[in-house]
Amino acid sequence: MEERYIWMSMRGVTIKAADPVLEKRFWDIFPSRCLRFWPLFLRRSQAIGAFLERTLPVLVYTRMTGVGKFTTDIKLLSPRVLVEWRKQVWCISQEGRMWNVAERSLEVGGLELPRKPLWRVPFLSGESSGDVSLPQGVFPSLFSVEAIEDFLTGFGNESWFENIEEIVLDRRAGADLFKLRFVRGGQELMILLQKDKYRGRELDIALGLILENLRKEGGNHLIDATYEDKIIVRKLSLSAGEGSSK
Repeated sequence: MEERYIWMSMRGVTIKAADPVLEKRFWDIFPSRCLRFWPLFLRRSQAIGAFLERTLPVLVYTRMTGVGKFTTDIKLLSPRVLVEWRKQVWCISQEGRMWNVAERSLEVGGLELPRKPLWRVPFLSGESSGDVSLPQGVFPSLFSVEAIEDFLTGFGNESWFENIEEIVLDRRAGADLFKLRFVRGGQELMILLQKDKYRGRELDIALGLILENLRKEGGNHLIDATYEDKIIVRKLSLSAGEGSSK
């Protein structure tokens, strides 16, 4: 009766969501007044989408498909890396969004988090030692993911990468320094990388050969690839630091 007799009443809303829970969350906050006057939904849909994106790891897009008819797509974010920050583990998505994986309210069916490696980023631009409160919900990543994405593009598909347990992203002499903990059976390796010291795939190939040779040799080693003309390999005790390199 509303569609037939009420002027400009909504003719239909279609929700496309990966999980029924997401559709329910949409209807929980849907303003019922929009059903009687669809132009109101044109103004409110953006706020509804923004709210869902702040409270769930999703992207929301609403489009008008006809007079008084709308379709809302609710898509899960694409988790890319796990980062340890302030003693908590955070997920950063390919879309540049970030959230605390320990927040139960952010758990959504079908969202698969990366297993490993765990990234550790000791520095955060603009952060002061007095900051004590942790951000909540889903928000734009506080970390620049360019260096991480560049690293994954270069090494993420290598066969040996699956043995990387954690990566520390640091800085040395103004350049990114990657510290990798490589675990294979009873063997543990520390790998220091500075990609700007090498060209193309020469570093990928060299690391593959070194890791294969160390498989046969066994023991724990430090692989230092922070030089421009050589890669240094030496034995390493589990309690040892990274040693010296320039």
